[in-house]
Amino acid sequence: MEVTRHNLHAALGAPLLRSWKTFWNWWIGELSAMLPEDVRRALRPSEQQLILTVDGAYLLVDRRSGDSITPVGRYTLGPNASPPPELSAQTDMTAEGIEVVVCLPTDKVLTRTLKLPLATEENLREVLAFQMDRQTPFTLEQVYYDYAVVARDRKTRTLSLDFVVAPRAVVDGLIDSLERLDIHPGQVTLCPAGRGEPMPVNLLPVPQRPRKRMATQRINIGLGVLAVLLLVGAVSLPLLHKARVVRTLQPMLDVAASKAQVAQKLREKVDALKAESQFLVEKKQQSLLVLEVMDELTRILPDHTWLTRLEISPTEVQVQGQSTSSGALIPLTESSPLLHNARFRSPVTQIPRTNEERFHLSAETRREAAP
Repeated sequence: MEVTRHNLHAALGAPLLRSWKTFWNWWIGELSAMLPEDVRRALRPSEQQLILTVDGAYLLVDRRSGDSITPVGRYTLGPNASPPPELSAQTDMTAEGIEVVVCLPTDKVLTRTLKLPLATEENLREVLAFQMDRQTPFTLEQVYYDYAVVARDRKTRTLSLDFVVAPRAVVDGLIDSLERLDIHPGQVTLCPAGRGEPMPVNLLPVPQRPRKRMATQRINIGLGVLAVLLLVGAVSLPLLHKARVVRTLQPMLDVAASKAQVAQKLREKVDALKAESQFLVEKKQQSLLVLEVMDELTRILPDHTWLTRLEISPTEVQVQGQSTSSGALIPLTESSPLLHNARFRSPVTQIPRTNEERFHLSAETRREAAP
């Protein structure tokens, strides 16, 4: 069960890892293309290599700078040989940023082109170790090996690679000879053309490989820092612009707020004065003036009628008096635009020995008709 689970994780994780690497390389490439050429050159240090090709008892030295390879010299390789001047002048090649690459003779190296399932890429080194006996005449303990992926076929789900194997005795003997010359290579590989361009494989055991500065790592770090700075700038610049606009508009806003407060206070005072003046108007509209009522009664009452008592309230008028025709007072009162609903408050009584009647009349006022 554990093996099956491990294989499942490997099958699911390998495509995801490859997709992530593909995206990362594309993203870094796009960011790099956006940079000026001077900045790209500053971030990409020049690739310096000294390529040592073993040719029998001789050592052929070439200097590689970028894409150009320049022959340097041909030196003896043996117990009593002295190191080439180009190498003896370098006390620490790795610190100088120069990598020493050793190309083995082609007759000392076995190369094969293999085609394996694409799913094996996650653990390709272990798979090649298991197949060492089938693919080569050596056992795993007898050789150093490495590989270089040539192509991936998504349709057939296969992987093409160059499998490179060299006997340990050959590699260890060559390393001992170079170390006696105070030469410490960082890569042992094969030059297919015999001299010059090395293959992208390294047969040197991992513990013996010196640490070297990776140009791509420096580029990735530089581009990653640049991407972070661009992201921070893209987020912060609009915020800074808005903050500056707010600072510019704040004094104007303060002045407007102060004027608004003054205007609000004036409006409140005006509303208060309007309410006070409206109160008097409403009171006047809600009640009749005494003089208006007295003037109206004087106009509608006949001459043979006089009043002994007059009461005026906001809603009602009461009159008491004498008249020779009290019954006519009701229609006369109803004809007034200020009074309505006229009626006698008490029965009309005849005054003895006269032709006059005593009456008590009331009527409601018409507030809506008041001026």
